[in-house]
Amino acid sequence: MNNTEDVQRKKQQARSTAFLARAEMNPALCEKAGKRLVAHAHQAGLLTSSPTVSAFISMGTEISTLPLLAALLEAQRKILVPRLGKGREVLWSTLPDLDSIQDMGAKRPKEPSNQALSPESLHAAGVVFVPALAVDHDGNRLGRGAAWYDEALAFRSEHALTVAICWPWEFSETAVPTQPHDVHMDAVLTPEAFTLLAS
Repeated sequence: MNNTEDVQRKKQQARSTAFLARAEMNPALCEKAGKRLVAHAHQAGLLTSSPTVSAFISMGTEISTLPLLAALLEAQRKILVPRLGKGREVLWSTLPDLDSIQDMGAKRPKEPSNQALSPESLHAAGVVFVPALAVDHDGNRLGRGAAWYDEALAFRSEHALTVAICWPWEFSETAVPTQPHDVHMDAVLTPEAFTLLAS
């Protein structure tokens, strides 16, 4: 087994462990965690530090980001959310309000009903919220395995603050396995705290 295969195996094991730990999370717990998330985001100044913010519409056992999106809308921020194009296409949309969010079917995140924007649109965001299954204290992030966000983040501004959102136990003391394409996080936001990571 070569090094790449070994890292991929370790990543898949870590994903399996993360999903197993999340199995007990129900919509009510995800919503409650989402509200606590907003309190820490507000305290850290993340809701108003940039006129344009990139976030994501949560799905499954992720912490609900609906409270965060509502708070950003209330703060009159421009919100960019992912759009899944054809294949591995990286696209975005502006989120005008929560009512515009549409169900896209099983295993796909919900999306706004408006037009898609180019990958380069992300460059306008001063804060970029990213979903994570695990993040270590060096900023290494474990995603779902498609590398969609790693490719999308290539278009972010060099001045953007990239913030991983995860459950408290997923902010790990143990090193997260990484590959060269993995993008480091600048900070971690959980329902318990906001942590700025050393650069």
